Amino acid sequence: MALTETAPVVPAASEILALRRGFTRKHAVRENRTGTVVLLVLGAYVAGGVIWWAVTRPAAAVGSVLFTTGPGWPATGAWAVFALAVSGGLLLAQAFGPVGASAPDALWLLSTPVDRGALLRARLTAAFAVGAAAGTVAGRLTAYIAGASSWGPLTVMGSLAGVLVVAVALLAQSRKFARPVLPLLRWSFAVAALGLIAAATAHWVAPVLTTWPVVFVAAAPAVAVAIWAAASCRGLSRADLASGSDLTSGAQASLTSLDPSVLAGILEERAWRRVGRSASRRLPDGRTAALLRADLLRYRRRPSAYAVVAAVVAAVWFATVVGTPLLVAFTGLGGSFWIAVLFSAGLRDICGDPALRALLGAGDQALRRLMLILPVAMLGLTAALTVVATGPAATAISTAAAALAAYRIRTRPALSYEGLLLVTKSGLLPVDLIRQLIRGLPILAVAGVLLVQVL
Repeated sequence: MALTETAPVVPAASEILALRRGFTRKHAVRENRTGTVVLLVLGAYVAGGVIWWAVTRPAAAVGSVLFTTGPGWPATGAWAVFALAVSGGLLLAQAFGPVGASAPDALWLLSTPVDRGALLRARLTAAFAVGAAAGTVAGRLTAYIAGASSWGPLTVMGSLAGVLVVAVALLAQSRKFARPVLPLLRWSFAVAALGLIAAATAHWVAPVLTTWPVVFVAAAPAVAVAIWAAASCRGLSRADLASGSDLTSGAQASLTSLDPSVLAGILEERAWRRVGRSASRRLPDGRTAALLRADLLRYRRRPSAYAVVAAVVAAVWFATVVGTPLLVAFTGLGGSFWIAVLFSAGLRDICGDPALRALLGAGDQALRRLMLILPVAMLGLTAALTVVATGPAATAISTAAAALAAYRIRTRPALSYEGLLLVTKSGLLPVDLIRQLIRGLPILAVAGVLLVQVL
């Protein structure tokens, strides 16, 4: 008697996804549906309001407040912002994947014989939607800065650029491009942005995109690259899908727990991994000298922090050329806060580790004062280099507010989810948790109001 074997039937990807959705709906808590509907309606209301505001505002709504009027040369600065947005989009897309999968999905779903491209189609569509939305915002902002009355072509061009950024990142993720291609593209746009900034400083006029034929011509290669990326999605390996899983999981955990320190920790770990090995250095014998030396070594091994200081100083002086005093003041405030947070990593490590403070054998305030020396010194250096551009009063307000806000944020204790809850019709509102999350940010808001009054 002959034995016959039938080939196993591989289900379609739509069947697997439908089964998964049905299981999720069946086991969902019914009491959570009302809250989900409220959140969706609230999100649609806020998004609709923002879109309505962006559509109905005049072309000079932003430029008249922040930028000085000129013979068309603000459009050059607008193109610089667009190039920087594309460069940043390439960096984010490469960091997040852009298509990823969690460990359970990679193990139990994507390891099956089911068509992997069809399984990942929904994630790819979501990635394209996010890229298009971000590109639309960048395009509309470019039109605002340029003062273009016909803002439609620039906005659509931004949407196409967002889709193209995601597609190029996906092609690099699926190894259709060589590894150096994506960093080369990112740095090319960054260098182009620097060149455009220099051209805007020299009042060189760049043409504003106001015609639709250029957009239609650019749409063809963007759609072609997107289709190529969608076809290449099935070639993604499990290692490729897991390349940005830690960052995606950290972002989801930070959003769920309302604690950005989870994502910040992952970014910090990635940054130190890029540094790699570094030579050991002997620390001085005294506690004070050793702590200061260790804090300086941190930024010697990551010299990009000093590049941020140079970029902030250059941005403030560039704002004096293309912007109003209000833009200069806000640029100085934001840059000072960034520098204060960046150079206060040692303060965060000291305040976040009670065992380390006990091991060092000094009081909390004494250790905190030591860790404030470097950020205060860098803030003082930045203030000295920009005081002529921003003015003494604005410089004093920005420096003091940045130092206080960074100190409040870096010394924040661990989040406590036990606190005051406000009962509303839509659910519980964690008032005390919100207070902990915005710790330090009200100082910047007060500083912004003071800058408006001073200027």
